[in-house]
Amino acid sequence: MKTLLVLVAAMTFAADPTWELELTTGEVLRGQLVERNERVIIFEHPVLGRLTISADSVRTLRELPEPGPPDVDPPDPGHMDDAIVVTPVKDVKGTWDSTFSLGLNASAGKTTEGSLRLSLNSVYQDLTKKFTFDSFYLYKQTDGVATENKVTAGIRGDWPFAGSLWGYFAQARYDYDAFQSWRHRFTAGGGFTYLLVDLDRIDPAAGLDRTDIVTLSANAGIGLNREFGSLVTEIEYEGILGLDFAWRISRRQRLTIDGTIFPGISNTGEYRFVSRAAWSMRLDRLDGVSLTAGYHYEYQSDVDPGVDPNDLQFFISMGIDF
Repeated sequence: MKTLLVLVAAMTFAADPTWELELTTGEVLRGQLVERNERVIIFEHPVLGRLTISADSVRTLRELPEPGPPDVDPPDPGHMDDAIVVTPVKDVKGTWDSTFSLGLNASAGKTTEGSLRLSLNSVYQDLTKKFTFDSFYLYKQTDGVATENKVTAGIRGDWPFAGSLWGYFAQARYDYDAFQSWRHRFTAGGGFTYLLVDLDRIDPAAGLDRTDIVTLSANAGIGLNREFGSLVTEIEYEGILGLDFAWRISRRQRLTIDGTIFPGISNTGEYRFVSRAAWSMRLDRLDGVSLTAGYHYEYQSDVDPGVDPNDLQFFISMGIDF
């Protein structure tokens, strides 16, 4: 039995490399591609073992063709890649990606309109978890009379199970709206996630700059909803069913779309639906500055008389990345 295990292990480590990775410093590694996302590349090297390399340190990544006849001449020792030092997996630290955005709009004619939108979004991610914070403040007025005045701030944590498409999440959000049936609202919940689509397309000719990553995940869980300033004075429980789509078009462009329905559990037949989309592009000539366009939509089935159950806003804003 021991002989068999040793033979299997030897065959595993003796597998021919199927990927070639070139660092920005010029060194080349050949081995097995284990995992890749927009931040790190996990690479299995036949001598150095499993390595985690920052995506910013990689120039190209390509799949090798089927192995042909062995080379007659031995490789030049001066070009061997066995001495490359990279960060071990256990020492890889998470990274923050934040954006502060400002959007202004004004028009004058038969009526005078103006709007202000401020937003702060931040993402922390490492190999085992991801935290997402999003917030915005929106104020609109027409002829000096306020027509929109709202604030929202939410945080969500995602923890994927190691080696699985499943994971779990927890989330919480605070909302203020001067023109809703309620003035303040607090929601929280949690549940499980499942990764439906995970595409990682690599163009060897273009390097990593034009590689796009597409993910689609489903969420299901249970949450609670507490309103203040409305006729509802108790905590209400609701379900959570949603889809999250993300497409990193390139290093400078990203598109995210999500939609979540919250069916009532305490009040069967009532529900909320929230959908958001944002396309962002980092500007070439202004380092650290990005342009973002998108929408935020919410529908609430149970509202006071005279209150529109639909709430839709479109926005375009300039942001500072940090």
